[in-house]
Amino acid sequence: MQIYRALIVFCFCAVLCHAQATKTDQALLNEAREKYDAPFNRNLQSFHCAVDFSWKEHFTEAPRVGDEGTDEEIEKLIQPLRNRVIVTRQMAAVSAGLSKDELNKLPHRGLAEALLAHAVEKSLNTWLFASTNMMLPNPGTPISFNQSPSGYKLIFKVQTSDGEMVLAPDMRLQSASVKGQSDHIETSFASGPQGFLLTSFTQGEDGKFEPGNRLIYTYTYQTVDGVQLPEHVVVTRESHHEVWRYTLSDCIAKTSK
Repeated sequence: MQIYRALIVFCFCAVLCHAQATKTDQALLNEAREKYDAPFNRNLQSFHCAVDFSWKEHFTEAPRVGDEGTDEEIEKLIQPLRNRVIVTRQMAAVSAGLSKDELNKLPHRGLAEALLAHAVEKSLNTWLFASTNMMLPNPGTPISFNQSPSGYKLIFKVQTSDGEMVLAPDMRLQSASVKGQSDHIETSFASGPQGFLLTSFTQGEDGKFEPGNRLIYTYTYQTVDGVQLPEHVVVTRESHHEVWRYTLSDCIAKTSK
């Protein structure tokens, strides 16, 4: 009888210890969020960089629409422009330092410059979702974690619909979708000194996620004053057979103490 009572006590303690060791969904979400490098959530306030881009190389991978200007106009009037981008927590903005009148005097009223600015801003605004930790649900969001040998499924609410995220065993986000909607993204992350860094982000154009209709952003990184910032960025727009490659150089980061 004494042995039986001891066994009951042992089993009760084992169950209690297991219950205490089991993490809540919110604790798992907090743990996941802490694994990502989110410099704007630490002390990064803004940064600005030169945008290095070669129109000649660009046209070896992208078709000429015809509105960018002639080869001579591109070489003499467009390529010499010195674009810089400033990135804050809210947005990325590209400028060549020209007035509106000066832009309008460029071939086709500066269409080539506008196309480049759009590619840079779109890709860096996408990167901002990762750098502000907005890819994962905010703390306090109703969620549920389901663990499996392949990783985690995170279910969360998007207004009246259910969203689903697939995370690797180390909690790197792999994909996200919303039930009943065509919105779907796929991502990959690399390990960095401050946490996971976004290296690719793929989404469907006009909500259609299928080969030939995807927007793909890829990123490699540089260290500026201890902050991991994009260095080489590639934007692929499959529907238009466009590839935009640019490099951010001469970067200056503004941080708070």
